Amino acid sequence: MSSCILIVTVGGWATYSFINGKVSRIDLGLGSGSSSGVGKANYLIVGTDSRPGLDGQRSDTTILAHLDENGSTTMISFPRDMYVTIPEYTDSAGKHHSAHKDKFNSAISSGGEPLLVQTVQSLTGMQVNHYISMDLQGFKKITNAIGGVQVCIKPYDGPAQRYDDDNGRLRSSTNTNDPMSGFKGGPGVIQIDGDQALAFVRQRHGLPAGDTDRIARQQQFIGAMFHKIMSGDTLTNPIKIEKLTLAAAGALTLDNNTELNDLRSLATRIHGLSTGGIRMQTVPTHAPTRAEGAIDDIGDVSMHGVRASVQFYQPDDLARMVVPLGGHVEGATFSGDAGAATGPALRPGATAAPSQVRVSVYNGSSRAGLAAKVTSQLTAKGFHARNAGNASVLTHESSRVSYGPGQEAEARTVAAAVPGSSTIADSSITGVQLVLGSEFTSVVTPTLTPSPAGASAGTGSGSSAAGGTGTANTAGSPAPQAGGGATAAASDTPSCTY
Repeated sequence: MSSCILIVTVGGWATYSFINGKVSRIDLGLGSGSSSGVGKANYLIVGTDSRPGLDGQRSDTTILAHLDENGSTTMISFPRDMYVTIPEYTDSAGKHHSAHKDKFNSAISSGGEPLLVQTVQSLTGMQVNHYISMDLQGFKKITNAIGGVQVCIKPYDGPAQRYDDDNGRLRSSTNTNDPMSGFKGGPGVIQIDGDQALAFVRQRHGLPAGDTDRIARQQQFIGAMFHKIMSGDTLTNPIKIEKLTLAAAGALTLDNNTELNDLRSLATRIHGLSTGGIRMQTVPTHAPTRAEGAIDDIGDVSMHGVRASVQFYQPDDLARMVVPLGGHVEGATFSGDAGAATGPALRPGATAAPSQVRVSVYNGSSRAGLAAKVTSQLTAKGFHARNAGNASVLTHESSRVSYGPGQEAEARTVAAAVPGSSTIADSSITGVQLVLGSEFTSVVTPTLTPSPAGASAGTGSGSSAAGGTGTANTAGSPAPQAGGGATAAASDTPSCTY
């Protein structure tokens, strides 16, 4: 998508009218400025998948790009299976639908582009000023036009993922061989183009962290594509640039408020992908527990009367991303005020000494040996920690501390020792359990810090459908960068993902 925008904007402005006529338009009634007054503009960039046999289009890739007045650019990716509140809407048949919980990517398939925009604005509190989308089939044509790109795939020695496909047939997938998407290749550095490039960015079966790993693949591919375009003769070869410009323009859909001149501003910023000048983040998600409403131990929920696999997010994680950009998140305690990033302070008496805490440590990520490593680190801090092996699912991003009746103080001490973790009450368990997510960074020494009079202890109940729980961090410890917060860059040696 980003490469498509760049190609159109550098493809020769003398052919502006011709290119503009190739771009599809949609009326979304978007404003031209930033409602917050903080940023220059917010672009919603969407990669849709409308393959034959699909019921409508799906937003396989959704990125909110914030262009700040200070010259910085932040791109936030939304996992398609995030369990969110879809705003009320009226469908094309005139039927009114009340606000309800559903997967994030259901918004565009249910209510089209307007409902997707409303969903993003409701989630983030940020006004969308420009809407840009491209069908993935157009993406394939662009990839072919530049002769493909190089990507790097990590070796993964875990078990193959087994599942039933849409026809009820049992399938088995790994990150290098996935019958569902059709991708096959790696590990290591490989050259992909055409159908394999499309399969590479579509695949999520067989990836250790599912949709999260797919987003990482897409981000890697964007960087690799930019590097290929900017480092070769594509932009100086009249034949190549004409071919690319036509393919890119024909693949784009813009809202009526967005002109090609607006794309020039975005393309100038996106060029930072090749130099590491863009901050790319992904909203952290996790498989829900039974205490959060799951109907089984693998994170399924009952949705529209059927079993569905979804991912919950924590409002505070999303708030840490959007509040600095002028947004706000319902249910979040993070405000962006000075000191807020450290999380609620721990009140004396609300925690227990590490020597009084027994905790079972589970690995909820795809990082091999993480539970054993953290068990040793907690033991060194005085905890009575036990390595409990792998959690029931390995798709947790943020770490979480679950506790049974009467164990709140002990749970808060564990959470204080693991920055970025949240606490959740679970009457079905005994004692304290720590499930480690892929964003785990370190174990620190918990320190008690007095809270202002009347301040809340900040421990969430964990029963919200969005997974909204309080955060208990050691005062003064650095807050984790939710969603990785990595700065994207591309080089001759691509960084590896699953």
